[in-house]
Amino acid sequence: MSEQVNTLKFKFDVSAYRLLGRELITDRITALFELVKNCYDANAENVLVKFEKVNPRSDESIITIQDDGIGMSFEDVRDKWMVIGTSSKRKARLSPAPYNRKVVGKKGVGRFAVDKLGAKLLLKTTQKGSTKLLCLETDWSQYEKLETTQLKIDFSGKNKFFTDIENKYWIEETNKDISGTTLEISMVNDVWVEDDIIRSNKELSKLISPSLKLKYPFNIILDAPQYDNFKNHKVKSAAIEMATLKIELSFYKSSEEQEILEVKEGKLIKIKVPKRKCGLLAMSIYYFDQTAKNKFRNTFPDDSIDGLKVYRDGIIATPFAEYASHRDEQKDLLGIDKRRWSGFFDKISSRDILGWIEISDELNPKIIDSTNRQDFVDNKAWKELKAFTIEQLSKIELHIKKKKKAKQEKTKSEFKVAKEEIGNIRKRLNSVKGKAESQEVKQTIIQVEKELAKTQATVQRSLADYQKIEKEKQQQENLFFSLVSLQTYAGMLSHITRTSIGKIKRDAEFIHKWIPDPRFNDSYKKMGRNVYTEMNHLGSAVNFLLKYAKDDQQFEEINVKETLERIFNDIYADEFEKRGIKASLEINRDLILNYNLKSFEDIFDNLISNSFKAIANNAGDKLIKCSAIVENDKFIIQFSDNGYGIEEDNKYRIFDVFVTTTAEQGGAGLGLFIIKSRLEALKGTIQVVENEYKPTGATFKIELPFKQ
Repeated sequence: MSEQVNTLKFKFDVSAYRLLGRELITDRITALFELVKNCYDANAENVLVKFEKVNPRSDESIITIQDDGIGMSFEDVRDKWMVIGTSSKRKARLSPAPYNRKVVGKKGVGRFAVDKLGAKLLLKTTQKGSTKLLCLETDWSQYEKLETTQLKIDFSGKNKFFTDIENKYWIEETNKDISGTTLEISMVNDVWVEDDIIRSNKELSKLISPSLKLKYPFNIILDAPQYDNFKNHKVKSAAIEMATLKIELSFYKSSEEQEILEVKEGKLIKIKVPKRKCGLLAMSIYYFDQTAKNKFRNTFPDDSIDGLKVYRDGIIATPFAEYASHRDEQKDLLGIDKRRWSGFFDKISSRDILGWIEISDELNPKIIDSTNRQDFVDNKAWKELKAFTIEQLSKIELHIKKKKKAKQEKTKSEFKVAKEEIGNIRKRLNSVKGKAESQEVKQTIIQVEKELAKTQATVQRSLADYQKIEKEKQQQENLFFSLVSLQTYAGMLSHITRTSIGKIKRDAEFIHKWIPDPRFNDSYKKMGRNVYTEMNHLGSAVNFLLKYAKDDQQFEEINVKETLERIFNDIYADEFEKRGIKASLEINRDLILNYNLKSFEDIFDNLISNSFKAIANNAGDKLIKCSAIVENDKFIIQFSDNGYGIEEDNKYRIFDVFVTTTAEQGGAGLGLFIIKSRLEALKGTIQVVENEYKPTGATFKIELPFKQ
């Protein structure tokens, strides 16, 4: 006997309009954006966005979006517009010929954006050659009333569903030579003040990538008659010609290589690297220094420099339009402004750059828009795109920093030259003073000498002030590095202290309880040694901590072998044991460096701290190794662990500030940057080389000049 198979169908509750409309699309500018994007997909060349009597809001308030695209037939309206999540654009990824635009609407829910703008929609559409204008009325307030009623009254399972509600349509006569679709939105939800129109203009200007070469135009006219600046106003992109620096990165599809930035001898260059996890992409960045920013603001008072946008196949992937009254509360999707809190490193923020990142469905399929159009799905591809962006900005920052440093050195040199030249002029004046025949000439020379003396003194003070500012800036940076290292060490110190105090306490309790019982003489001796050893551990830890109270500018002769032995065999010995780490140090030369001890120790504190994170989840052996050799006039240190290693993509950016692969373990992306900075001060270098441990792990090669 066969069992009867029963089936159930999904149905939509009447609240679907709200969940897919006003509650999913969180910002009305985003809603407007979605509807204009539909015009692009419909092969429109001209779009009119009109705001009538929207301030104050009344029964006469209307928002109209009208395009001259291909329009819709009755079947299109019935089988596409009225079908939720229709797959037509996912099947046909290009709009009809001859436009062949890459369509940007895919999810089939963009029409619900209307509900964010107003409660009632009158859709009018026609196709070229037809004399029929199809008119469809949708009253979202009807859905809302029904939803409210059904929540209050128990209909015992006889509720109406979203798909049960009927929307009235009719046919009107029209000119057969016109085509397109008009959305008339009434019962407007919000007042639209001039600032809202300004924002709409600003965001709509970013719809099309400036680098996209359109075969046919796409013009947007914004008409808000209540505001003088927006009467039939053509939406235009902001000028980028004022930028101080322009960078463009491309890719090579055939070889699957990506261009990235590198700084070599202070110059910004491009190199090729293998494709990243985010896929191949193009990037255009326009950097504005303070002078360029002032010029931009004067030219475009209603616009702003506001960072990088992501474009997919030439159309903005998300509108980035969600409004926040305070700039710092706005979304920082690419993570550019998360780095601003540190002023020590001259970070670029979104206020300093304009630009765009070009992705495509074909080359970046795993970068996915979130449904609310305000973010991207947080997967590996999106994370890699963010990391890639920060990597390029860090190279620009380094380039700018080196240029600034070169300019500062030139200025300092010019101060010194000016001081010497003034001194030479004074000497020459003094030599001719005695030869002057006229008393009047002599007095003039004496007066000029006095003025020159004042000028020379001013130049000298300016040079001294300049050098003082440089020194203070360096001290600030060193202080910040020290605080970061201290934060890492403070956690370890607390464990060292707690462990040692526990041991001392137990031994002291035993002695207190049993002394002078002669039976325990051997135990007393042993415990005495233990207390002595633990006090030494605590003393070393405290001494290590006290180094952070020392002046970063104080240089001394450092015995590298003794210092590394103290770090490995004393400071970190207990921590290695507690974590089950086998640490080895191989160094057989007594080498001397003239450097600040704290800064030198910071290098190895950060390397060890990074290794702790890398090997924390090792199931088998946990290994850390430090070895050193002398090669020609260089002291070469190799530092290795057998942790999870460094991915190939990250080897190009691992030393950049705020780049981290251990964020979940508390990594802030500063350790390797601090190491690199400390080594550069020593005229040394650090690089990632082939790891000693296989199959995983990381090996860092450090090269330092030395004296024996």
